[in-house]
Amino acid sequence: MGAIVDDPKLVYRRTLWFYALTTIPLTAMGTFVSNFYFIYATDVLLLAPAVVGSLIAFARIYDGVSDIVIATWSDRSESRHGRRRPFILVGGLMCSMFWILFLLPEGLSTTQKILWVFIAHIWIQTALTLRSIPIRALGIESGKTAQQRTMFGILVPFLTIPAVVAVNFAGQGALLADDPAATIAPWVIAGSLLPAILTLVAFPLLKELPTRHRSVERNVWKMFKEVLGVGYHRQLIAVQFAESFAFTSLAFSVPYMLRYVLDRPDMIAVIFVTYLVIQRIVGFAWYKMIPRWGMRSIWSKGLWMWMLVFACIPLVPWGGFPLYFALAALAGIAGGAAAVNYAMLGDIADYDARVSGRERQGIYMTIYRLVGNIGGAATGFALGWLLQLSGYVPNGEQGETTIAAIIASSSILPIIGVAIGLAILSRYRLYEREGMSDGKRQDDGAKGAEFGSRAPA
Repeated sequence: MGAIVDDPKLVYRRTLWFYALTTIPLTAMGTFVSNFYFIYATDVLLLAPAVVGSLIAFARIYDGVSDIVIATWSDRSESRHGRRRPFILVGGLMCSMFWILFLLPEGLSTTQKILWVFIAHIWIQTALTLRSIPIRALGIESGKTAQQRTMFGILVPFLTIPAVVAVNFAGQGALLADDPAATIAPWVIAGSLLPAILTLVAFPLLKELPTRHRSVERNVWKMFKEVLGVGYHRQLIAVQFAESFAFTSLAFSVPYMLRYVLDRPDMIAVIFVTYLVIQRIVGFAWYKMIPRWGMRSIWSKGLWMWMLVFACIPLVPWGGFPLYFALAALAGIAGGAAAVNYAMLGDIADYDARVSGRERQGIYMTIYRLVGNIGGAATGFALGWLLQLSGYVPNGEQGETTIAAIIASSSILPIIGVAIGLAILSRYRLYEREGMSDGKRQDDGAKGAEFGSRAPA
């Protein structure tokens, strides 16, 4: 059997399981980065918060820009090995260097540390882009229903639960250890090599569908203009930006909240694990509700639950750790609803393909990630400068201004983002206007309805 097969079900199954197998160790590394790297950089590497926030912001913006290049190249590439597979292979192998984010040579000056971390971020973001954009595009291409595409977004996170639990407790231990870098070195190196090994072993099983372009576009800016010209797409990525800004604010602030506001650094892993395990398990419950509520309604319900969580964060200094724990559990329930936005993006790509005749799943994925990265970049930049300007002292007692800044970063900033997202999502009308189904059981026959050409301005 060759790399190209005209069997969507086979391609979907192979892509799903290849993605799951290779993502488990990468999720372990990604969990440490998303949950602990900010405070690791300020309290272990001893970089100024504003510098860390700026580096993370730049890395995320670079990731979004590189997404454009990789997605465009992937969409246009045609060979006997497939459009997507070569990128996935190279990206998986490059991930073997993930450890350079954490393990810096001894004796570096502050400037050298900044340069090292900067280069490390660029390398890792490039590796992850080469891998994730093409493989998610394959998931959209081969998964044809709302539930198939939603499953792509919830099964893999569910399978990573053991890795997520282990890394959160390891990360907490590293922060509290006498030599955090030496403590995490063995599992960081192992976690970097394992994805590359698994990619090499499983790669021959990965398949692709034949390319079915109406024509190959050569002007990338024209293509982006057309894709962004789809009004439904603009609405969806606006919600994605608001959501990313909100959630990244909360994630970055958790270690600071527990270490400096509640004085419970021993509970950092407990909070992250509570949220992530509930999110992954409850994702299947949201998935089961697609036939009853539809994807848009599910995403909206999740955002309203997030709004409640963020609104209660300022009460945590009075409610203490029990309240913070309860909010983490509620956030996990809310977070499980976000898996449907991947499927909704696929519906927009389908609509565009029907109208334009062009399969541009890679471009849709890259814009989706670009917007998410910009939201995360804004969060990292804001948090870094909030801490810097409030007088943050690494590993020391914080003043009232710094405590207020930490609380604001996990409540006021996210509330603004979620409120904007809810307002935009309430006006999203792809399914009603274009005769498409968002997964509701009563709309099962609508998927085959004729597509219109209307889109919101």
